[in-house]
Amino acid sequence: MGSALQHPVTTKESEDGSCVEKGLFWGACSMQGWRISMEDAHFAIPSLEGEGWQGTALFGVLDGHGGDLVARFCETRLPQEIAKGPCSDPKHSLTEAFHRMDEMLGEPSGLAELERLALIGTNGQTPHSRSLYGSDPSWIGCTAVVCCVRPDVIVVANAGDSRAILCREGQAVPMSDDHKPNMPVERARISKAGGTVERQQVGPIVQYRINGNLNLSRSIGDLQYKQNTFAGPEDQMICATPDVLTFEREPRDEFMVLACDGIWDVLANQDVVDFIRERLPRYTDSSCTEPLSRILEELLDACISPNLALTAGLGGDNMTAVLVVFNRGAADPDDEAQFSEKPAQEHEAVEPKQASASSARPQPCEGPSGGPPNYDLDSAVVVPTGLFCGCTR
Repeated sequence: MGSALQHPVTTKESEDGSCVEKGLFWGACSMQGWRISMEDAHFAIPSLEGEGWQGTALFGVLDGHGGDLVARFCETRLPQEIAKGPCSDPKHSLTEAFHRMDEMLGEPSGLAELERLALIGTNGQTPHSRSLYGSDPSWIGCTAVVCCVRPDVIVVANAGDSRAILCREGQAVPMSDDHKPNMPVERARISKAGGTVERQQVGPIVQYRINGNLNLSRSIGDLQYKQNTFAGPEDQMICATPDVLTFEREPRDEFMVLACDGIWDVLANQDVVDFIRERLPRYTDSSCTEPLSRILEELLDACISPNLALTAGLGGDNMTAVLVVFNRGAADPDDEAQFSEKPAQEHEAVEPKQASASSARPQPCEGPSGGPPNYDLDSAVVVPTGLFCGCTR
């Protein structure tokens, strides 16, 4: 999981916002935790600035590795590039924007921006404390999960192991799948590009890493893994190509959550839904003055490890989450007709099966020779739910 502090930094950065016309209310929260620096970034944009995009709200979580520079670069540049594409074809616009991030990072202007970001610093960090790789995007990258919210649909683009879920009438609906090196499709691409997938085990934790390094198979940045000039961006050893899924919105939809793997390593999808849903009524009551992000602050406190040695490193990562609540009462009454009249065949996916790898309730693997269980972070198996906070179902 990388270098760790002697004591976690539990100070949180939280923000809240709303777009009453769209019936959207959101909160976001980030915490450095046990890591020596904070490498996450996120964005919440009520209305994209681009031709035809004004009716689209955009939310994203970016989980950096090797430093925070690529995540911070994408925090600003990714929404801008999405809005340059055709609003009538969000899948194309999202995919091209993800690919464009890699192109920009390799251009002189992009490198200059990374250097500028490195000099600015963030969260009290100095350039020397943030990254061993300076501002070189060859070895710095980030995952990205992005949700475009429209009156009738939610379009989700994901590259990496951050994740988005939807709460539909109390049930967790996975909106993305984690990209891990041991997945058959990912392993085939990695091998074809000349890479290897190595199994590593530290204590009870099992991970699969590309060439012994990264434990994810898609990301923005990490340009050292994208040097095959005879292959397209989607065929590189590590690629930035997102999976893009479209979900019909329904009146039963209550909220969605975007978060980095630091949270999903500890809690399963349904556990996060249950945690938030139990607390949500008191924060959405008209008399409540507490911000929505307070729920996420509680969630991050529930996920952080009390002792990394006791939890085998789980709960020791940076943590960032964005919660978006759908207020049907505040939405345009004409939206009801849009929900019901929009033909499902216009969209690529209405709802993935509940048996998705990202939605499975984690269970421990049987240990060797009847020994203690192992926890495979690169499959549905992660860690017994509620390990740190006592959350059970």
